[in-house]
Amino acid sequence: MTESAVFVTDIATTVVDLFAPTNFSDRMANTNFPLLVYSSPRYYFNGSLDNATTPAPPASFPAAFETTVRIMVPTIIAIIAIIGLIGNGTVLYIIFRYREMQNITNYFIANLAVTDVAMLAICAIPTAANIAGMPIGEGLCKGINYMQFVTVQATCCTLTAMSIDRYLLIVHAVRSRNTRTTTRAIIINVAVWIGSFVVHSPVAIFYVLENDKCFMKMGQNGRDARFYYLGSFLSMYVIPLVVILMCYAKILVIVWRKTSAGTESAQAHERSIRQKRKITRMVFIVVLLFAVCWAPIHCMILWEKFQEPFDLSMPTRMAVTVLRFFAFCLSYANSLTNPFIYAFTTASFKKHFKRVLSCSAPNECTDTKSMGPSTTYKKIGKFLVESPTSFKTRQPAQDV
Repeated sequence: MTESAVFVTDIATTVVDLFAPTNFSDRMANTNFPLLVYSSPRYYFNGSLDNATTPAPPASFPAAFETTVRIMVPTIIAIIAIIGLIGNGTVLYIIFRYREMQNITNYFIANLAVTDVAMLAICAIPTAANIAGMPIGEGLCKGINYMQFVTVQATCCTLTAMSIDRYLLIVHAVRSRNTRTTTRAIIINVAVWIGSFVVHSPVAIFYVLENDKCFMKMGQNGRDARFYYLGSFLSMYVIPLVVILMCYAKILVIVWRKTSAGTESAQAHERSIRQKRKITRMVFIVVLLFAVCWAPIHCMILWEKFQEPFDLSMPTRMAVTVLRFFAFCLSYANSLTNPFIYAFTTASFKKHFKRVLSCSAPNECTDTKSMGPSTTYKKIGKFLVESPTSFKTRQPAQDV
């Protein structure tokens, strides 16, 4: 096996092999699993990891293990994609449907939802379809892997921007009044996408489909590709998290000082920024889940790129395969967690999620799109008839 084979994220070959009537492990010995975030688990199904020679045919996996893998993996991916698309689509609908939700923080949240939708629609769904038997060409080989890099990078940059925004709001509240604007938030979101597309353009250039294998062909025998993966790990995980932790360390210091002051004025000020703290906590939870969900796959990718060839026993192969599939699904699962965080940690999103659910009910829907008071309609036959409600004046968008 060549060095470049270790970097493979083969999409087409595995699809056919996974459901082929021939032996599962024998077929997987000659393929690479698709779309596993710029990596290849080839050696999990071979008896060894060898970048220079082709290994002997491995022993067969137990039948129960084979069946579980080829049924569970696409099923889990499909479930994650469906729930994530519905959840993130609802978040986008809420933000752009109700003007009181259109503030700086929520524009960043909307950008996160867009990255999650792109990841699930462009990467996760084709993965499940590919495992089910859909072949791909070189265009999808390049495009799907390119969008994986781009969406993860955009997610990291958006989380970093959100954390810096929290830092400015809590630590430099007065000074940041003129710099924290919705227009600037939109510009930052656009710049995040442009930067992500540009930074990872080598993926679209150097990914190739050769001999039914989709991999990054960079340098002699593809050896330079592993340094690109290392740089991507730094830009898509380490550096953003370091910046985020620095921001939250300073935020915690400021919050602790204000809380421990104990004076009546300090307590009144604490009440005035309680909402800001709730939003800050929500952002921190989103960042924490991102770090937890993406840590396993990053570790496994770096391990497989830089370790030396070695033999794997059957129990080890099975264990590593399960761990790798778990890490892969966990990274995709991060794209469906954010809507639940918003719904359970912020009152405004919780209220609007309930409002959206009420609109899906057959007999009642509350409309608050206009700047006027809310109006509740009852469905009578084919017509919506206005019903008496306690009118509530619409609140303008607040920056929190």
